[in-house]
Amino acid sequence: MKPELQRSLGVVALAVAITLAATSLIEANKVTTTSESRAPMPVAATLFSLQSGFQREANYLGIIKAGSDSDIGFEVAGVLTALPATEGKRVTPGEVLAQLGTDRRQARLDAASAAYERVVAERSLADSRERRFASLLTDGSVSQQDYDDTRFAAQALAAAETSAAAERESAELELVKSTLVAPYGAVVAERLVQIGTVVAPGTPVLRLVTSTGREAHIGVPVEVARRLVSGATHTLALADTLIEGRLRSIRDDVDPATLTVGTVFDLPADTPVSVGESVRLLVNEEIPMAGGWLPITALLEAPRGLWDVLTITADEQGRYRARRESVEVLHTRGKEVFVRGTLAESVAVVASGLQRISPGDLVEPVYKQSSTTEEAHGS
Repeated sequence: MKPELQRSLGVVALAVAITLAATSLIEANKVTTTSESRAPMPVAATLFSLQSGFQREANYLGIIKAGSDSDIGFEVAGVLTALPATEGKRVTPGEVLAQLGTDRRQARLDAASAAYERVVAERSLADSRERRFASLLTDGSVSQQDYDDTRFAAQALAAAETSAAAERESAELELVKSTLVAPYGAVVAERLVQIGTVVAPGTPVLRLVTSTGREAHIGVPVEVARRLVSGATHTLALADTLIEGRLRSIRDDVDPATLTVGTVFDLPADTPVSVGESVRLLVNEEIPMAGGWLPITALLEAPRGLWDVLTITADEQGRYRARRESVEVLHTRGKEVFVRGTLAESVAVVASGLQRISPGDLVEPVYKQSSTTEEAHGS
């Protein structure tokens, strides 16, 4: 064997001997730093309480409407000559809102007045003649025929006077109707025509919305409508503000578009709300379904749409261990969930910190229920 090869083999053998010696020394001097059994891990726990059902706060959307929201117009035709009502203006009952041209109607009124005055004068003359013929008839100065002609002529003029008076009143009424006045205190929401427009009778000119008397119109399912009572007070939500509204009426038909029943709530007079704003009706519904409340932090995601929780049960040696149980979430409320599954009454459930433990680990339950959980179990 060559000397170089002998030297290389010797170096390798020496290195192996040194490694084996160092390993033996480490094993001989190693001190055990881990205990034979792992100490139970403290975990937050809560007791599961079975209930026959739970309350759910349902929200039903509606809209704010005015007590009176109407399009108003003239009862007669004409050319719009003035429109002093502007959008957003508050008007009082009887205030002038719009004006039609009155030249033609004024001329008709003048003619009707003149005709009436002429008929009145003719009737006065006929009445005087009738009285005169009546006195002459007694002494035979006039015939019965002449008296009858005079009497019937006076009666005809009396009827003509009534007709002329009606014609004059009609002309006066048309003149009055040429001015559009506010029927109630309101706010001008919209101008629907402009000055110079020829409007027909009934053509909407302005949209008026009452400044007070707001109402909430809300559609609810049929089964909910049957539980509501007219005159009762319910909680309504306007954005983040809660108010109390009185149920005024419940409709007796179902909206074919939304399949809901319409309800109308009166709002307090001082409610700061605008027409068209959305409003929600808050109704507590009792759901008859067995289960119980748990903190949402007690859930572990599981396949097929289910969730898991870790229960705390004693093993054969009386030590507490974590076990996996499947549950179904029925309702979520804030930081709590209502679940059903295979959980037994009063079983301990790990409430939080699930990432620190696994099924089968030794645990030490620490019971500290939140106030919300206690309230939920007590409800």
